[in-house]
Amino acid sequence: MRLEVRTFGGLAERAGLTTLVVELPDDADVGLLRRAVAAAHPSLASLLPRVAVTVDLEVADDAVRLRPDAEVALLPPVAGGSDDGAADGAGADPGTITGLVHGPLDVEGTLARLGASDVGAVVSFLGTVRDHADDGTPGVVRLEYSAYEPMAARELARIADEVRAAHPAVRRLALLHALGDLAVGAHTILVAASSAHREDAFAACRAALEAIKQRVPVFKREVTADGAHRWVGLPADG
Repeated sequence: MRLEVRTFGGLAERAGLTTLVVELPDDADVGLLRRAVAAAHPSLASLLPRVAVTVDLEVADDAVRLRPDAEVALLPPVAGGSDDGAADGAGADPGTITGLVHGPLDVEGTLARLGASDVGAVVSFLGTVRDHADDGTPGVVRLEYSAYEPMAARELARIADEVRAAHPAVRRLALLHALGDLAVGAHTILVAASSAHREDAFAACRAALEAIKQRVPVFKREVTADGAHRWVGLPADG
């Protein structure tokens, strides 16, 4: 069978392609796909152990069988971390706001939507672009965020549902992630929860943030003043 495999972030840059065409036997599984990609694209071989494979927007282990019509993607480590107006809400619960935002996050407006007469606490985490890398290297001038958008939007909504179920005292919840080129000082992510008492809001906010950093396929490239760049989570060379 012939599969078209999507790539993102540093993988796409390293391969020079956003879609890899792979020929596989009809009974191929994800493990065989990994080996075939490594053989056909040696520049990716050293990265593949750190890569997640998704099949139809779900992370798949190496034993999962592939279908010719499956949507398959290779995902590098996430930035941790759906359409242009996605911040306007998600799901059937009006108390939950999730989405990917192309452009500035509306922090003030979003937080205002979390208040209510029975809310005594609103706890938020607001990520901001800083002027140095995680390892302390100075000179970062911007971050470039990209995503596997259909999966990222769905995963944000799933995390919100899970957090609401685990923390039933939470009245309202917002999970928003910015995409695109973000200069130093720009906001990257907003996670906020409201509840009658602060303990519930703190716990929900932290749980949601940690899940986003681990599970949502958003990818981050750091750009420095000299024009150099690196994809967070991937080594500088293969």
